[in-house]
Amino acid sequence: MESVQVSRSESSRYFPKQISAKIWQDDHVKDNRTVAYTKETSLFTGIFIAFEIFLFVIYGVWLTYGTNPANFTASSTGVVSLYQYFRDVSIMIFFGFGFLMTFLRKYAYSALGYTFLYSCLAIQWALPLRGFFDFIYAGEEFTHHYYPIGVDALLDALFCAGAVMITYGGLLGRTTPLQMLVITIIEPILYFLNVYIGKRLDAFDIGGGMFIHLFGAYFGLSVARFVSYKGAQDHAANGATYMSDQLAMAGTFFLWIMWPSFNAAVAPPGDPQLRAIVNTFISLVASVISTFIASRCLSEFKFEMVHIQNASLAGGVVMGVMAHLNINIIGAMTAGLFAGTISVVGYVYITPYLTRKGLQDTCGIHNLHGMPGFIGSIGAIFAAAQAVNNPGRYGEEEFAILFRAGDQQASRQAACTFIVLAIAISGGAITGLLAKYLDRFSRGMLWYEDTQFWIMPHAGDHGTETRDTRRLSMRLPANYGPAVPLDDLGEQQPRGSLLNSESQISINSE
Repeated sequence: MESVQVSRSESSRYFPKQISAKIWQDDHVKDNRTVAYTKETSLFTGIFIAFEIFLFVIYGVWLTYGTNPANFTASSTGVVSLYQYFRDVSIMIFFGFGFLMTFLRKYAYSALGYTFLYSCLAIQWALPLRGFFDFIYAGEEFTHHYYPIGVDALLDALFCAGAVMITYGGLLGRTTPLQMLVITIIEPILYFLNVYIGKRLDAFDIGGGMFIHLFGAYFGLSVARFVSYKGAQDHAANGATYMSDQLAMAGTFFLWIMWPSFNAAVAPPGDPQLRAIVNTFISLVASVISTFIASRCLSEFKFEMVHIQNASLAGGVVMGVMAHLNINIIGAMTAGLFAGTISVVGYVYITPYLTRKGLQDTCGIHNLHGMPGFIGSIGAIFAAAQAVNNPGRYGEEEFAILFRAGDQQASRQAACTFIVLAIAISGGAITGLLAKYLDRFSRGMLWYEDTQFWIMPHAGDHGTETRDTRRLSMRLPANYGPAVPLDDLGEQQPRGSLLNSESQISINSE
């Protein structure tokens, strides 16, 4: 028994006339789509190569090692200790974020592949950007100076990549590689501008609650406003399967387990670092509890997997700014309970409202990163005010390290929070306009599907058959792409089309 291959001239043998016409669209439509892909590919490749050449030159003439290579025993203990945090954060960025976004049933290649690619690009770009703003902050001249790269710089580069991945979560399934390339080039510039302003204000943000989560979420939502398309939200491929949800939960587990390292990595050693670990873990545990309770109450008395995958992490986000402070164990628990609950409320009520207003948020970054990040930033303002009014909660030396702005710390935190929001929204809007302009190079894009930009495996490639009745295979014209099994082609049609998941056609080959 062999699969039947159907040419265009033979299609009428197996299909009714209307369905045959639906399958074989006009050649000029396919040609236009092919031309659009060619333009997008040319721009993507050209910009990427040019940018890599630019980075190659910068790395060669300006960056060097952070320690004296001849003194190979110096600070070895410190490097190993910091590297342990670096390793955990790396797992979060590449494995955690990557697998968390595999919930879309036909977009796993893109979720994992683009997380890998654009995180690496963001890291490459972040290192010289960090040096640029550090030199400006220190008032140093660039001439005859090298910028040292140590584990601390690599950690900051990973944090920058985290902000980019948060933005990507809001755009998942609706952007082309070219659009994500441009976004990844622009966003790190604004990220380090925020960090620079925070340093100038002496504001603290130990786990990136403002600079990573708040900024990444609202920058992404601003971009999403311009790359939200009518019909995309209700697209058949914008959904999960039983297996894709399991893969996404793997990402959730790794993020959840590693989050204390994320918040404690750059905390001052000693009690602040200990508090960062304890507060974050207590908050994470509490957010899991409140997520399950809220999900059961608000989702027809059943648990909703999208809530569990995301809102359970809100406890780590809400601790991002203030994890290292003495907020008491009950404070950390309260923050986690509230963050998990408000995140679920966001998924149930706020995300549908934003969608109706034309703002599509694929992963719900507003619920996981935006609102908990803002709540944590506001909480840090009150924690700073409390510390100023009750300095006995900290030692004299510790107080000077944690609250560099002294009596003005609370007001500085508030100013930094809203500056970050302003830069995120305005910068995201400008980037979104540019991303919308790039739409012209990807006409006819298939939303939420890997087949647009990835070579896909096909059933039967390894000689295995799992059904007695074999699906009819079709061979499309060469300029349209690889052969697509009828199962997949049927599922790719918009709802209500002639070929959909409820009206697939099969034949028995003899």
